[in-house]
Amino acid sequence: MIRNISIGIDVGSSITRVVVAEFLKGEKDPKVIGVGEAPTEGMRHGYIVDSALAVHSVKQAVAIAEKTSDIKIRRAFVSVGGVTLRGDLSTGEAIVSKADGEVTHLDIERAIEDSEDNLSLNNKKVIQVFPMSFKLDGKEILGRPEGMKGTKLEVKTLFVTCSSQHLDDLLSVITEAGVKPIDVIPSPIASSHIALSPKQKIAGSALVNIGSETVSLAVFENGSLVSLHTFSIGGGDVTNDIALGLKISLEEAENLKLGNGVEDYSKKKLDEIIEARLSDIFELIENHLKKIKRNELLPAGVVFIGGSSNIPGLATYSKESLKLPSRVATTDMFGSSKTKLRDPAWFVTLGL
Repeated sequence: MIRNISIGIDVGSSITRVVVAEFLKGEKDPKVIGVGEAPTEGMRHGYIVDSALAVHSVKQAVAIAEKTSDIKIRRAFVSVGGVTLRGDLSTGEAIVSKADGEVTHLDIERAIEDSEDNLSLNNKKVIQVFPMSFKLDGKEILGRPEGMKGTKLEVKTLFVTCSSQHLDDLLSVITEAGVKPIDVIPSPIASSHIALSPKQKIAGSALVNIGSETVSLAVFENGSLVSLHTFSIGGGDVTNDIALGLKISLEEAENLKLGNGVEDYSKKKLDEIIEARLSDIFELIENHLKKIKRNELLPAGVVFIGGSSNIPGLATYSKESLKLPSRVATTDMFGSSKTKLRDPAWFVTLGL
């Protein structure tokens, strides 16, 4: 019997994660049958600086996932993140081709292609395309334009792009590790399938992934991505600040950051250090939301994922700072079973 197996690989700045899942007939969610993780080496801010080390990290995580799932991993979906991942807006137009003026799928494609031609793609690659709004003969269209009648179709499109070099390096690392990439998916898109409900994506929400060396901000509205930006700051900066401020090792600092530390240190001082760095992160988020005119205007609020979303009190800091409903993402994918995959650090890989 042929099994319906799907595999996701997320090469993060600090940890590489692999999930092997099986889709069973009649089940809504896939069943996770194997996982693997290994420390990521050879990576900075989400891009590869040493291929050999990165290949070793992927091989390690894949080997563990193969062992736990009893499946030979040959192909996988791969996430792309990192500091060069962002959303670029562009507009395009097309003259309706049919003699009776009826808009066809081909006209829509031509308008989107024109918006890509108008995009400055210096050393960047388009990974995913989101048509955001259409106009027909200058009038805004609600819904899809196909089947409507007019002369000129205009489109506003969001292109998710990243550095060509970073993408090529990532794909060659996965290939060298013996795995063929089936498709590359932007990390925020992958994780949104786990962390956000369709309702939240329609109402308006921000998905914030606090990784080790980057923070990504993805804003959804009317069911689609409307903005994406990555900042070169992350949970590792919080850890470094704690280590310096309390004169302790990075390992101890990481434990304290996540609320697992020994109570030998002044809680007041620790909170001050964490809040100071988090306020830097929230300021970057707030400024970007202002830029796209969405600050304090997202009814479904801010949802946090990533390893550092486990910082105690994060949602409370966020509510005060961004003045929006805030929470750390959870998943009902596993029913009541206890598993480390409930940790929001795994949501990108699960989304893949």
